[in-house]
Amino acid sequence: MTFQAKVIYEFEAVGEGELTVRVGDIVTVTNTDVGQGWLFGVGVDGKEGIVPEAYVERIPDASYVPSRQTSKTDTWDDEWDSDEEDKSNETSTIQIVNPSAAEVRKVSPDTGSRQGSVEPGFSLGKLTNAFGKSDTVSDYLMGMTETAATVAKEAIFINEPNHGYFQWETHSEPFTCIIGAPKKSSKFGGMKSFIAYQVTPSFSNIQVSRRYKHFDWLHERLVGKFGMIIAIPPLPEKQVTGRFEEELIEHRRVQLQSFANRICRHPVLSNSEVWKHFLIQTDEKKWTQGKRKAEADPNVGISFLTTIQAPSVNAEMENILDEKIVNFSKNMTKMESAVKNMKSVANEQMSKYNMHSKDYTEIGKAFSQLGSAMQEEAPCLMNIGACYQEMSGMWDTQGTKDWEPVQHLMHDYKGLAGGWQGVLGLYGNMKEKQKEILKADGIEKEKDSAVARVNIHRIGVEAERTLFGEELGNDMTQISQMFLVEQINLHRQLADRLEKLYYECWPGAAGEEQLLPNPQTLATSDAEPGLTDWD
Repeated sequence: MTFQAKVIYEFEAVGEGELTVRVGDIVTVTNTDVGQGWLFGVGVDGKEGIVPEAYVERIPDASYVPSRQTSKTDTWDDEWDSDEEDKSNETSTIQIVNPSAAEVRKVSPDTGSRQGSVEPGFSLGKLTNAFGKSDTVSDYLMGMTETAATVAKEAIFINEPNHGYFQWETHSEPFTCIIGAPKKSSKFGGMKSFIAYQVTPSFSNIQVSRRYKHFDWLHERLVGKFGMIIAIPPLPEKQVTGRFEEELIEHRRVQLQSFANRICRHPVLSNSEVWKHFLIQTDEKKWTQGKRKAEADPNVGISFLTTIQAPSVNAEMENILDEKIVNFSKNMTKMESAVKNMKSVANEQMSKYNMHSKDYTEIGKAFSQLGSAMQEEAPCLMNIGACYQEMSGMWDTQGTKDWEPVQHLMHDYKGLAGGWQGVLGLYGNMKEKQKEILKADGIEKEKDSAVARVNIHRIGVEAERTLFGEELGNDMTQISQMFLVEQINLHRQLADRLEKLYYECWPGAAGEEQLLPNPQTLATSDAEPGLTDWD
């Protein structure tokens, strides 16, 4: 879908593939599925690149409808006829959060973005200028943004169990959610096909069927409501080509499972009304009512911050938390680059495994061909050939055991890093806006409000940073253990198979002593049995 957009905030390109634009420029947008709050387009100078979605404003045309009129028959299938690609051109007024803005914007299903779908080369802190120019942020800081935060069920609490240690408060029992085997279905007499995933929460054990578009809608709601202070886990990357291939479907299921696991483990997200609605509702009428309610939620974006109840802190603790958040921001910049690099390495290694499989097959064929020419003189050659062709199969499946899990985890953290960019960018700009308010000739009530509300966001960011750090440590420990164990098992299996081949070819031969391990190696081997599990 192509349209023109007017630049409302100046943006200076800092990463590869970004497009520098000036206020008033007209950009021709040619791709809205870039993700993470980016659009791909052509600038006034003819150069192509990505620009922040919040920095431009779509120019209405004859086919543009300002708002979507919801009918009584509004259902999921009214919005999307196919799994992802056949979306309606209608627009809807919703509140969304991206790394560059905090305002209500009109977004079409075609132009909606999602964290973690691509790899734009942005850097932390560059997409923050718009926050400082947003009246929404100023209104929030000066106490003009009010919501139904006084309602008990809307309140989100942060506690301080130890001095300087802040965490989200949990009020319900933890639960899990299983994304089961997907099923291929169709409608309209087989004209439209789609994949449905079976979702089962542990608190009910009742299975519900959800398509990818439903997950996409859920993700958009979570980002819109909580994205100001919580980095929302990413969904699998969108892909239309080959989307019914078995390998892609399973790859997507694994990443959807990771998405669900992270939501379930989060004290705030797991108890959100939209997540519970997604997990339990099977009645079509109630489903649609809950969907409309979520889309009309007033406590989204920056308004959500007014629902947070946080402990008060003194100036000394403010400085301590600021220092932690600044250091965290620097580490996130490094982590973002490292995660992208590791994901690239994982992709490369997966490809190399396919090459190893082919190489072993060719080696096996070569030995077999040689053996067939001298069966009486060197019968071992045929055995060697068969062995190498057998071992080629080990490389075929190895990627799913070691590098593919690494690949999935890097996908998660690439998306989470993108979410953190928006959270930290907003925090930096809130502090700048607070300084402006305190310096201005305003009333004391507004200045006190600015201090208090920056503190709420500060403590919220710290609570989220604490949780993120715990998750990060657990994830990296687990994936490292798994990776090393699978690598050890692979090379041990290869070595064992080759040793077995040796004794099959030359039982009791004079060269047998060459395979005997030295005493030190033997002692280590006896002390440490083979690894069978990494947990």
